[in-house]
Amino acid sequence: MHPRFFPSTHFISILIFLLSHHFPISIRCEDSPHVECNVPVQCDDEVGKIEYPFWVDGYQPDCCGHPAFKLDCTEFKPTIEIMYRKYDVININYEAQILTIAGVNRFFFKDICCPEPNTTMDSTLFKYTSNTQNATLFYNCPPGFQHPATTDVFCLKYGAPEHAFFVVNTSLATELVSTCGAGVVVPVLATAAQGFMNHSLIDFYQVLNEGFEVKWTVEEGQCGGCAESGGRCGYNLSFGQPSCYCPDKPYSTSCPTLKAPPPIAPTPTALNSPKSSTHPFSSLDIFLFAFFLHCFFY
Repeated sequence: MHPRFFPSTHFISILIFLLSHHFPISIRCEDSPHVECNVPVQCDDEVGKIEYPFWVDGYQPDCCGHPAFKLDCTEFKPTIEIMYRKYDVININYEAQILTIAGVNRFFFKDICCPEPNTTMDSTLFKYTSNTQNATLFYNCPPGFQHPATTDVFCLKYGAPEHAFFVVNTSLATELVSTCGAGVVVPVLATAAQGFMNHSLIDFYQVLNEGFEVKWTVEEGQCGGCAESGGRCGYNLSFGQPSCYCPDKPYSTSCPTLKAPPPIAPTPTALNSPKSSTHPFSSLDIFLFAFFLHCFFY
C-alpha cells in the first residue's frame, strides 16, 4: 500500500494565500496601448472617468498620459503632484482643460495643517484661471493685532499650534505686509472668497477645501483628430511627444483611415484596491489545482 501524505498546515496556508491574494499589475506600453489605454479607470464618483492627458499610476501604462499628469488613487481622493507638492483632485473639465485642485491638508482633530510655503505652479504646464485669486495667511502679526476684515486662524505648523490671520482681500493683504511681515499666499476660488466675505462660508477651512482652478496648457487640441479617427491619445516617452494609438500601431496625430470609434466600454467602477489586479485564478484553475493535490497526496 502506498503511504498517504498529508499537506502541512504551513503548506495549506501558502495555498490559501496564493488563491486569495491580489497581486500588483505590471502593464507595459508595448503590450497593446490601444487596448490598455481604452480601459476605463475611475478613482471616485466625483472626478469620474480618467482620460488623457491624465493617467492612473498602477492601473494604466505610463504611455496613456502625459508624464506630468500622473494621478495616484491610493488615498482619500485622487491626487496629483505639482512642483513636489501633492494636491487633491476635485474636478477635471476636459472640454475647458480646467483642473480644480486643493492642497492636501489632512485634518487632525479639529485643526488643519497650516499652508506652508507659497503655492507655486509649473508655468509650462498650468496657468491660473480667472476664477482663481490669492488669499494670504499672516503668521507673524504683533501681539494684540486685530482687524475686522481678517479672520483668526488656529492651525498646525510643523505639528505645533499656530495663530494666524486669514485675508482674502488682496489690497488689505498688501497693506498688512508692513505690520505682519510677508504672508503665505494661497490660491482660492474667487467664488469661495466671495462666500467667505459675505459669510456663506464661515471659516478659512471651507475656503481652502473648495480648492482653486488651473488650466493645463499642454497638447491643447492635439487629441481631437486622434479620437475622431478611432484612436486613443497617449504619450511617446521615447520621443517626448503625444502619440495616437490605433488598432494596428501608434501614429503621430491620427489613425490613417477613418474608423468607427471603439465600442463603448462598460461603466468604470471606482478603484477599491489600489495597485492590484482582480483575482488571477479562474474556477477551472482552482479545480485543476485541487485535482492535482488529490492525485499527489492520495
